[in-house]
Amino acid sequence: MKYYQQLNTILRSAGLKSAGVYVFSNFFAKATAFFLLFIYSNPYYISIEENGLLNLLGNAVYILMPFLSLGILQSTSVDFFKLKTDEFKDFFTTSFIIPLIVMVLSIMGMLALNNQLKSYYGFPLSFCYIIPAMAFLAFCNEQYVGLIRNNNKPLVYLKATFLRLFIEVGLSVVLVVIFAWRWKGRVTGIMTASTVLLLASFFYFRKNGYLFGKVRTKYLKSELSFALPVILMQCGTFCLIASDKFFLSYFTDNREVGIYSYACVFASVITLFSSAIISYVRPMIYQNLSKTIVDTQLIKKHLLYYIAINSAALIGIIAFTPLMYKFFINKSYHPGLQYMYLLALGYFFSNVTVFFYSFMLYHKQKKYIMILSLSAILISLGFNYVFIKQMGAAGGALSVCVSYGLMLILTLLISHKNFSFIFMNKPPLNNK
Repeated sequence: MKYYQQLNTILRSAGLKSAGVYVFSNFFAKATAFFLLFIYSNPYYISIEENGLLNLLGNAVYILMPFLSLGILQSTSVDFFKLKTDEFKDFFTTSFIIPLIVMVLSIMGMLALNNQLKSYYGFPLSFCYIIPAMAFLAFCNEQYVGLIRNNNKPLVYLKATFLRLFIEVGLSVVLVVIFAWRWKGRVTGIMTASTVLLLASFFYFRKNGYLFGKVRTKYLKSELSFALPVILMQCGTFCLIASDKFFLSYFTDNREVGIYSYACVFASVITLFSSAIISYVRPMIYQNLSKTIVDTQLIKKHLLYYIAINSAALIGIIAFTPLMYKFFINKSYHPGLQYMYLLALGYFFSNVTVFFYSFMLYHKQKKYIMILSLSAILISLGFNYVFIKQMGAAGGALSVCVSYGLMLILTLLISHKNFSFIFMNKPPLNNK
């Protein structure tokens, strides 16, 4: 009876309802992405090579993001709870200067390297403008949804997700299917949706008093000093998540990337559950750690739920993905199914690692972040080079699984002092 009452209390809690909205939002977004996969796997609309090119485009945006955002996204999540209202307003206003500068410099740099990018990866000239612009829009959108999560406004998050998806899916399908714009129609839909969301975020920032503060050099210096470890962290994340596609493109071709990337998308469904739960849990952890008395049991409960949900997601993906391939994906992509299992296991290791990274980000522990980031870069690039050169796409899947597994072990070993209090019923180090 006691456990039934506890379960009933949990199911009725506002926290679970909020987490449910985040899960549903992310699930709907991923389901929509799958809907597009089923359409765009038809070579009549977008060829396998073009899908490979689109995947490289998305990953190029991903690698540019850390250089454009530095540590601003992470600092915003933490300083939202630390700074007073006027101080946060000044910080938030100042935070847009560096990304704008980096976007312009990135366009200039990519134009200078245009011939090499076209030769190695097949990038057209337009990518020199599209990639930096998409990275800046992604930064603004991340700031938007990050503040929504920090304010614990799941319904606003849901509306923002639906707005972006409605425009992106509707426009891209029309342009690709009806007007035969092929990959260009897909990119146009993404850019248009991101721009509209940028406008929505502007009104949200202004309404909540986050914009039009004073530009403070101290915040610029602070972010630049925190930039190196965060850039390394994001570069490490890029190497783990995306560098395999670039190695595969270099050693084979974009057709192989297109087949492999579909397996990656199905395997990455597990990150849907991770990102949804961490969207709710991480602000709660930061808020909890900022208190004089930390609720250790609550953090432990979040960890156990997080791992349980990710484990269930992994089992579900392994069980149902073969059916999705059989009935909905063009058979040209079927060779990629064999890679999905190792990829999904690797992403599971990654999701668990993300939880423990939250503590390092809260304390801004540059030393730990830099050590783990450099390790991620060396491990993933090394394994990708060796395995993909020898085994092709199968080597990429093996590299992802092994690399993420090693990074989870290293994270637990190096930063265990940050979260050991969860299991030892002691206050965290900063609250002693």
